[in-house]
Amino acid sequence: MKWSTDHAREPLLTEAEYDTLGSGVHRVSYPKGSLLVLNGDHSDFVLYLIDGYVKSVQRNPDCILGIHAPGRFIGELAALTSKPRSADMVALTDMTALFVPADTFLKLVANDARLAAAMMRQLGERVQELGVRVKSIINAEQQLARAILEIVRSGIGEEGDDGLRLTGFNQRDLASLSGISRESVSAILRPLKESGVVTIGRGRITVHDLEPIEAIAQRVDHALLTGHARDPR
Repeated sequence: MKWSTDHAREPLLTEAEYDTLGSGVHRVSYPKGSLLVLNGDHSDFVLYLIDGYVKSVQRNPDCILGIHAPGRFIGELAALTSKPRSADMVALTDMTALFVPADTFLKLVANDARLAAAMMRQLGERVQELGVRVKSIINAEQQLARAILEIVRSGIGEEGDDGLRLTGFNQRDLASLSGISRESVSAILRPLKESGVVTIGRGRITVHDLEPIEAIAQRVDHALLTGHARDPR
């Protein structure tokens, strides 16, 4: 069987082009696990991967947006849009890359039609992949919100001073009822716990504020009905 991978594609740059990129371009190396870029940073440099792999990650809940192989630029959106970084970038392996200042990268793309076309194709593929991931996350949040609402509306909950107590339910039960993994339940509940919407205890879930949960379900339902996936948060 022949396996097709992104790494098998033609690199965007050749080694002969490395030394022609202009001033400020230099090689950098990082060990596995290094945080290369932090979400929200205003840095605008671009990295061209020579060796090793990098993942882009969005937090709260954690979601891997993409895995980047050698022969590709990463972090180019900040250079193209002049906006803050939209995700963390973490080295999956030991890696070597070219550090390319934003202005050098923009000149390179503007003056090289072949590279510009390749970059547009790369960005298009990332948008498609991200759309699939976002849709999956939205579906999971919808399913979990519906599961919680189903328990609440069953009348089994007990009202207390701190909210509605759903005794006898844990995250495993929510996973089973909503049809998603326990890991997904934990990831989706994390920001709800941090914002004080719910509290998870041993064999008990306490809902302090039902409106955010209803809002998630309503917004996701609307997105699915209209065919436009929107972030429910």
